[in-house]
Amino acid sequence: MLGNSGLFGNQLKAKELKSALQVDQLDRSQQTARDNFLYRYNYLIYVFNSEKLRLIANRLDLLHGLEQIYHELFYVRRVSWEDVLKVKGLESQMKSIQRSYNDYNYQLEHHVSAYDELPAEKDSLPFLDVDPARMMVLYETHSVDSLKDAVYLANIRTKYKSLEGWSVRPFIRYNFQQGVDDSWRKYGSAGVSAAIPLRFGPSSDRLAEAEEMIYEAKEKDRISQRKLDLFNYFYDHQYKKYQLLEFYFKRAQIEERIRKQQAFLRLKSPAFSPVQLLTDIDQKLAVETELVDLKKQMYLDILKIQSVLNDVPVTSFTQPMEMNEYVKRFSGKRSVYIWSNTFCRMDIHTLIADLDMNETREVLLSPGSSCATGKLAAFLNQIKAEGIEVYDLIGNNQLIFDSTEQINQRLQEAVDEGFNGIHLDVEPQALPQWDSLKEEYLARLVDLYSKAHVFADSHNLKFSVSIPVFFPENYLQEIYRNSDQVFLMAYGSNKASTIIRRISEEVAIDPQKTVLAVRPTDFVTRLQMESVIEKVLDSTGVRKVAIHDLKSLHMMDKVQSLGDTSVFKEYSALNNPEGKAIYHLQVAASKYWVDPAEITKELDIKENLIVVHQDGYYKYCIRTFDSLQKGLAVMKEFRKIPRFSGVFLLRTDVEKQTVN
Repeated sequence: MLGNSGLFGNQLKAKELKSALQVDQLDRSQQTARDNFLYRYNYLIYVFNSEKLRLIANRLDLLHGLEQIYHELFYVRRVSWEDVLKVKGLESQMKSIQRSYNDYNYQLEHHVSAYDELPAEKDSLPFLDVDPARMMVLYETHSVDSLKDAVYLANIRTKYKSLEGWSVRPFIRYNFQQGVDDSWRKYGSAGVSAAIPLRFGPSSDRLAEAEEMIYEAKEKDRISQRKLDLFNYFYDHQYKKYQLLEFYFKRAQIEERIRKQQAFLRLKSPAFSPVQLLTDIDQKLAVETELVDLKKQMYLDILKIQSVLNDVPVTSFTQPMEMNEYVKRFSGKRSVYIWSNTFCRMDIHTLIADLDMNETREVLLSPGSSCATGKLAAFLNQIKAEGIEVYDLIGNNQLIFDSTEQINQRLQEAVDEGFNGIHLDVEPQALPQWDSLKEEYLARLVDLYSKAHVFADSHNLKFSVSIPVFFPENYLQEIYRNSDQVFLMAYGSNKASTIIRRISEEVAIDPQKTVLAVRPTDFVTRLQMESVIEKVLDSTGVRKVAIHDLKSLHMMDKVQSLGDTSVFKEYSALNNPEGKAIYHLQVAASKYWVDPAEITKELDIKENLIVVHQDGYYKYCIRTFDSLQKGLAVMKEFRKIPRFSGVFLLRTDVEKQTVN
């Protein structure tokens, strides 16, 4: 029953062995994790080396061509031999690096099998940022240390619960006893014998406590080191992130130089330099190689963090970095309306360069029928090569009255011409009987959208629509359901708060499908327009913006102020096509330029100032009126306010391009 070989002693041994088995299993799992770590570590290096080899191969091809050009330029004494040697040196350096990466990957390909959990392409691995707060929460809750400590401590206690020297022995005896007279006596006896060891020195409990203290002290040091390692990995990752941003902006600057050279090439400008273009492309490839290497190092740091966190999923403490947001010129993904007059007037190369400059990724094009033969096909081929999608822009209000066959016949033209999608800019609110037949027209419009959506789906085309911001909510639900994108024509205001309020119903239905359409003629400057767009996007969660249209955007870029009379007539007519004059409320004038911000502050004006430069004076105005009556009514109200008692109307004759 007792003793090390007895029932209770063997139970203690079994418990001790069970604890030892748990410890062994934990050690084995940690060893497996270490093996997996090394496996993934090597494979990550392999993946990013493969990507760098691709970039190096492209760079070697480029350097070879650049070397030939430099040789020719050297022979005609346009560059020095030092320039040729510089290119040759870069080429030799790239070949050496290429051999090194090839050797490394060859070893892995033949000694390490593919690891299925990791993607094989660099582009499928985004830049990842580490969330330090989530990382520390995971460290406290997913660390293997607490479980391992509990097992080890229980094992120590079990080890010191020995029963050595303890015994309890039951006995039964049958006795014969011969007396002096040769008589025999027989009797039985039973009993229990016990042995208890007397030990001197520390008790087993004190020995167990001492060993526990030694273990806990070692574990405390080890845990402190693991936490220190965790912070070191995190801070190294953050340092790489700062370097990443530096190289990303450097690449963006090089890409801008490349974009300009490509624009010069398309436009056949004498400013185009093939040597400069090739040099810039080479520098871009060099920076991209550095970016790949930085991404590799960031991923290795994340892998180290993951190992400390007991292999929790990477997504639980990281998030993708939207790198393009750092270098974009404009907020949101950009679309633009291009009507037939603008498309026919501009040559294709200028048009593509313009779209590139404005970061346009989507074009709503109404090509018309008066353009040169083959221009549309040539434009679609070239613009698709630039990665820009083109929609057939249809603005015929008659479509709501057409039969399904007539609608499909018109939409089939978009398929035949090779558009990526169909965009309907059908506006029943412009029809003469809109007020009396609103419900009927809206029902017809929704039915048109439904038919067009079915047609687009069956022909693998995208489908979008333009609508005003005042359609009833019950129709909005149907419009959103039958469209891939809904362009909200938020025209007539240059105040972010007003636009946000006007589009709130539509945004509430689906901000992902919503596209904010703005009109440049509602704004005084590009700066003002972009500022309003940014505020609206930040407030609503809408991510896409459409400019209506390219012509008015060009005019805005040309106009430094509304008093620029060389383009004032055309710019004003865009917003007032039938008017012969427009009116502004003039609040101040000066022979010398005064910062508009000072005037708005001095007069406590909450509106944007319109600056008109005429006859040697800078005239500062607010509001725009298309009739004298409206302007006079507002002017009379303003004159009741003491600080505006001297305001008057400024009349601009659009036809004569004069200001009075």
